Amino acid sequence: MRPGERDGGLSDDLLRAIGLGIAAFGPLLVAGVLVPFRHQVVGENVALVFVVVVVLASACGGFGPGALAALVSAMAYDFFFTRPYQSLKIDRAEDIGTAVVLLGISLLIARLMAVGQHRREVAQRGREDIGRLHRIAATLAEGAEVEDVLRSVQAELFGLLTLQDCRFEQPPFPSALPRMERNGTIEGGRRRFVAGEFTLPGEGVEIPVRTRGCVVGRFVLVPDWHVGVALEERVAAVALVDLVGAAFGAEPSWQSNIEGTAS
Repeated sequence: MRPGERDGGLSDDLLRAIGLGIAAFGPLLVAGVLVPFRHQVVGENVALVFVVVVVLASACGGFGPGALAALVSAMAYDFFFTRPYQSLKIDRAEDIGTAVVLLGISLLIARLMAVGQHRREVAQRGREDIGRLHRIAATLAEGAEVEDVLRSVQAELFGLLTLQDCRFEQPPFPSALPRMERNGTIEGGRRRFVAGEFTLPGEGVEIPVRTRGCVVGRFVLVPDWHVGVALEERVAAVALVDLVGAAFGAEPSWQSNIEGTAS
């Protein structure tokens, strides 16, 4: 699953737009269908139909569209199904209670669905991260050369972190960059808060490649500054780069260079 997509292959932006469309027009559609029967239909049953709209909006777009659907549904119920009709005033106390319960339950459903959706996305990212590590570990186990491991890790980093550029550099390095530490934290750099996560630094970030305690190179990551990167993804990126360090340590042609650097 590519960044910005859900399991079905649709982008988050498209799904959010669909959710907003359902939130804005779904309650009005429900009202248009049920208004001719409002004298025969119990108010609580009408409220349940509006709840279905909230569920659909939340499932597509998350909490924002779900909350909007809850608000529009409560207003549509008040306007079309409580006396006096076509007014936001409510004469009967039981109708006030139904409207309040409709709004409250709808907001709760939107929040619960958003939490569940977030947990599913986190679990999916975890499975993808494990898959990336497994592929690189399998490449190492097959005795691939360092250059092949470098290219494989570079490709995985592109997909994992949604990068604009990713390159490997050997010392001496031409410039200093913010560093991604082993726990995924980053000190310094210009960052943005996007969709609940911080981006990587706009000027780029480095992940050192270490072998036997020595830095033998670094990956320079140039991010898409419109995409936030979760802490778990940053930790997975460092783990991938650690496998490159293991490949260097196992390569005979690099062992003398490492020993010379250490001395």
